Amino acid sequence: MQKNYSYPLLISGILLIIIAFSCKNDTDYGYPEITISKPLPVSFYENGDTIKFQADFSDDNKLTSIEVMLVDMDNKPVLPVVNITPNKNPYSFQGDYYINDPTLPSGRYYLRFQASNGNNVTNKFVEVQLFELMKEMLYPIIVTHPETDIWFAYRLENDIKWVKCFTQTGDYTGCAVNSAGSQFYMCGNSISNLSSIRLPDGFLQWDVKPVYYQSNNWFGGIEFSYPNLFVSCAEGNIRGYNKTGNEIYKSETFHHAEPRLLVSTNNYVIAEFVDAFSSDKFLVTFHNPGGKMFGSKFFEGNVIDLIHTTGEKILVFSNLEGQGSISQYDATYNTLSTLHPFYSGVFIDVAKMDNDNYIISSSAGIYLYRLSNNSLTPLLSDLKDAKIECNTVSQQFYTCSANEMRVYSFPNPVLLQSIPLPDTVVDFHLVYNK
Repeated sequence: MQKNYSYPLLISGILLIIIAFSCKNDTDYGYPEITISKPLPVSFYENGDTIKFQADFSDDNKLTSIEVMLVDMDNKPVLPVVNITPNKNPYSFQGDYYINDPTLPSGRYYLRFQASNGNNVTNKFVEVQLFELMKEMLYPIIVTHPETDIWFAYRLENDIKWVKCFTQTGDYTGCAVNSAGSQFYMCGNSISNLSSIRLPDGFLQWDVKPVYYQSNNWFGGIEFSYPNLFVSCAEGNIRGYNKTGNEIYKSETFHHAEPRLLVSTNNYVIAEFVDAFSSDKFLVTFHNPGGKMFGSKFFEGNVIDLIHTTGEKILVFSNLEGQGSISQYDATYNTLSTLHPFYSGVFIDVAKMDNDNYIISSSAGIYLYRLSNNSLTPLLSDLKDAKIECNTVSQQFYTCSANEMRVYSFPNPVLLQSIPLPDTVVDFHLVYNK
């Protein structure tokens, strides 16, 4: 007897149609709706201000997420997001959005409101105008070494009074300043922690302990490059920390060598490494971000300072056999070229005035190096072995020698101010408002 398959096929077809319509009905083709009450379009703000915002969000099905963020005219984020998971639909969201980045330039921005229903996303924008915080130098901060295993950090108050803001017991490697974040960093080599101190009150915010290592060293160099702090570690890598002390960067390891001084460019972190067995020196380049090792270059001499100029180029100031030398390293091509020898003595310290002008302290006095014409000009022959910093806003440079800090005009070095020091300075920086 022949079987009739038409009835089962009909049932299967009906079921498939039901499933198809069911799936189709589950698809959400609607977009969330956003109605913004605050802020008003083209409102004006400065760094430190708060944007009061209020908006109503709704969807014909559900709301899964809501966020508010400041973006530039290309819709790229410039400040952190404020987000929430709504517990009802519709949802009214109001709050404060803080403008807390003093480095933001003046201009037009958008406060972007975004809502999602899990499938579709709606964005709405309110244009705001930001006024840039004008940069100004606030005060110098110095590190002194009055006795064995004691290090003091002072800040200058009202241009006349040195106020002690931090004491470090142990050893000392270096310090750095995050002016935009109002933070001062100090670290030792193997005993003292890497410490973050809040400015101006000197409150200890966080610290990172050194790790025991076979060479009895750990921290070798310290450098702040907005927005992160970079330190070199004896196991052969560079680590980066954000403002809250979280490790957010770790380079690959350059084996059997310890890093010392370091500098950050647009895309790289570059450090001086000393070989553990031969004492040979290398300039080693790592990607930033990512940390992958990009290249290394053999180097002769003791590096005094590494200073970023433009692009991926740095100036290398070094000493060898009682004489100084200025070289340029290009991280993109891993090339090193000697620019200018210094036969009059050794370099002590270097400070950058701008991309073309560099103030150099030496055993023979203060010199000006101009990169554009590769010239080295004496400025103050009577001021030897000084620590030095540049006020890039007022076009002045500061020197610390013996028990006196001096302020000079630039480019013609006229003495503007002399300030007594509490003790001999081993390190110092200038703190800005951004």
